[in-house]
Amino acid sequence: MRNFFVAVFVFCVLVVQGGTAAAQVVGDPVNGEAVFRFGNTSCSNCHGNGAVGGWGPDLAGRGITLAQATRAIRQPMWRMPSFVPSQLTDQEILDMVTYWNDLPPSPAIGDWRTEAPVEAPWGQQLAVNIIGCGQCHGATLTTPRHGAAEVGGDFEWFKRMVYNHATAMPEKLDLREARADGPQRPRRRIRMGNYTPRRLPEAELRKIWDWMTDIGLLVPVSARLAGGPAEAAGTTYTLNVTNNALPQGGMTADDATVSLIVPAGTRVVSATGTGYQGVQRNGQANGEVAVWRIPSLGPQDSQQFTITLAGTPDGDAVPRGTVGWARPVATSDALVNFALPRPGGRGRGGE
Repeated sequence: MRNFFVAVFVFCVLVVQGGTAAAQVVGDPVNGEAVFRFGNTSCSNCHGNGAVGGWGPDLAGRGITLAQATRAIRQPMWRMPSFVPSQLTDQEILDMVTYWNDLPPSPAIGDWRTEAPVEAPWGQQLAVNIIGCGQCHGATLTTPRHGAAEVGGDFEWFKRMVYNHATAMPEKLDLREARADGPQRPRRRIRMGNYTPRRLPEAELRKIWDWMTDIGLLVPVSARLAGGPAEAAGTTYTLNVTNNALPQGGMTADDATVSLIVPAGTRVVSATGTGYQGVQRNGQANGEVAVWRIPSLGPQDSQQFTITLAGTPDGDAVPRGTVGWARPVATSDALVNFALPRPGGRGRGGE
């Protein structure tokens, strides 16, 4: 009888183990790599391409379990924000775990994407070197500085965007899209997770905000340059400059200057648009620059300029330039660069 019970016990254990193995779900490492490197959360910005680490720990070949990964993503204990299922599904977490565990361990930790110098203001060191914001937003946090200027955000707005980003950002996008003309692009999932005041106290967040406003919020100005067909009189280029701030509360760019560098080998035949100042010699550009002055560019205001250039540019030079403004004052990043897109490429002109 004793042997019978032992046999039954062993049989039951084997059945349970077999059932557990059969119930295991296998992740897709190909999709895991896509989610990790190119997906909605920018995981590789902190954890490095190939999961070799960087500002965040290395994950490759560490034998991380699904339970460990889910706990770290949903309820992180370090400086990482938490990600809700609408940003990162359970299946995507499983796929990433499978991808990480298929990789060989990294022999050395990867480099940070961004690092603030040791002499940087304390608010910048907090944001970049301690909290890690700079790994996605750059050393001067250009994205949140644009976002605050877009809506006229204050510290309370900033707090909500950091502590409740998964909720606050869609609301901001709703306001933006309500003001946009034409069909809307499909909305991507919200990339940044939610920080908790327990791990990022409000006092530290205030220091970051004060530093951001000290160097200046950035009016979300965009500039797009397009070229027309070449004709006997020359080629006419059209430049559209827009302040993408929202009408209620968004910031105005006062005393704006548009500067277009005339490629060597070409000359200006004509130009149109408000405030055209003519062509000036510019030592920094090492050439001639066509200049326009705009007294004020308010939220949702747009200005169009044209310039006709005759001649053949030297080498592969294309028309390019900048848009800047005097107020609000910003001591960093207060120039918007634009350029004629090259064939097969794209010109800069972002917010």
